[in-house]
Amino acid sequence: MQIRRAALPTLAAVLALGLSACGREDDEKAADPASDAPSSGTTTGDPTDDPTTQQWPAFTATDYTYRLEVLCFCPLTGPLRVTVADGEVTSAVRLTKPGKGTQAPDFARLGINDLIAKANDPTVFKADVTWPAGTDHPTKVVIDQIENAVDDEVTYTISNVQVTPVSAG
Repeated sequence: MQIRRAALPTLAAVLALGLSACGREDDEKAADPASDAPSSGTTTGDPTDDPTTQQWPAFTATDYTYRLEVLCFCPLTGPLRVTVADGEVTSAVRLTKPGKGTQAPDFARLGINDLIAKANDPTVFKADVTWPAGTDHPTKVVIDQIENAVDDEVTYTISNVQVTPVSAG
């Protein structure tokens, strides 16, 4: 009986650790003034009623950096600084430990248009997009890939978008 009582705190700690894997990867708050703005004027959900059309428009910038957080049942990456040049991801660097300063895995090397394409993909069960009014990109894309499946949902949070000015040449 004493062994069972001694094992109870250990079991509780193991269960708590298991549940923490479902939480945020990083509690650091992004320094993005737009993300602190009131949510009025934000559009979430489908912008059209016709599922055969592209629902969300492309992000027109081709050279930019942004902060990406990927929350899913996948390897933890922490927040990333993604760099896009000529419309292609050239770098996706981890901003926090573990692995601070290293390149993110391929599944997280995504530009904003890659995320919009995921939201527009007709094969996903459901896509919820948060796109603040008056902005040229979403701030959150939530994908539920398969109806009634477990652990297939992915949340992408976009912040600190910095478009690289076109140089006169």
